Amino acid sequence: MKGEDVNFLKEYLSNGKSLKVCILDNNSVEFLTRVRESISPEKIFKQYDMILIPQWVWTEICDSENRKSYVNDLKQYSEVQIIDEVDYLILVDYKEAELFYLFLYSCYNVCMLVSFIRRKILKNRPVEELDPYEEWLDVFYKEGLGQKKLSNDRIQKKNAGEISISVLSYILSFYYNKNIDNITIFSNDSDAYEFVSKAKEKLYKDERFMGRDNTSVTFKSNDFLIYEWTRLGYIDEQNIRTFVDSYRQARKIKFTRKKKDNSIEEQYKLIDNAAFLEIVKDSTIYIIF
Repeated sequence: MKGEDVNFLKEYLSNGKSLKVCILDNNSVEFLTRVRESISPEKIFKQYDMILIPQWVWTEICDSENRKSYVNDLKQYSEVQIIDEVDYLILVDYKEAELFYLFLYSCYNVCMLVSFIRRKILKNRPVEELDPYEEWLDVFYKEGLGQKKLSNDRIQKKNAGEISISVLSYILSFYYNKNIDNITIFSNDSDAYEFVSKAKEKLYKDERFMGRDNTSVTFKSNDFLIYEWTRLGYIDEQNIRTFVDSYRQARKIKFTRKKKDNSIEEQYKLIDNAAFLEIVKDSTIYIIF
């Protein structure tokens, strides 16, 4: 996204009211392409005013023509924008120091990344003396992240997508909270969840951000979506077992359950398909991730 596109996005986010925004991760797009014949994109995305995808995530999506086609088709139901990470600076009104901390805190789940930022980008200088954003951003993505060459010759950068998603989510949360009601990340990647959660913990302790109003950031994992689809009647009771066995594997789920005295228990544990089918029937459960 460059020039007019990012300015359009900024104006849209600034002037809209009660917007519902979702951020798409590559792994969720892959899942959604597989279930498309059963669950149409319209049913999933018609409730969102805007669908945002960071450029690093879009690069991953484009490794598959099927995924790329799915995203392009979403333009029928919602405003879809691909955002170059360079343009994050425009979205924060050129507050370079604050944007630096959004990146730093979005990396706090990986000590080596924090160390790299301090050594290679901050370099024992005050944040106000950093190199221009576009320059240090290039150093970060080119040198700071682990990489490997894929069969299509593309260089894959470890955690590039997760970090871009985390930073974008908090840009929306802190800079456009007056106009955005929902910021929902579609991702089944535990790293994405942990990056966003750790960043939240750091931001809420930083005086630059802790006193500011912000919109909460939530997730819809694949398990959340299946649970939601059963509640909405998109998957009927006769087909749920086949659906789950076809599209789900055992994974850890973070969820809450309302107890008989109305207190709330929180759990995070490995759930196989048999146990998940019982969860789907339980209206007292809320899946967090």
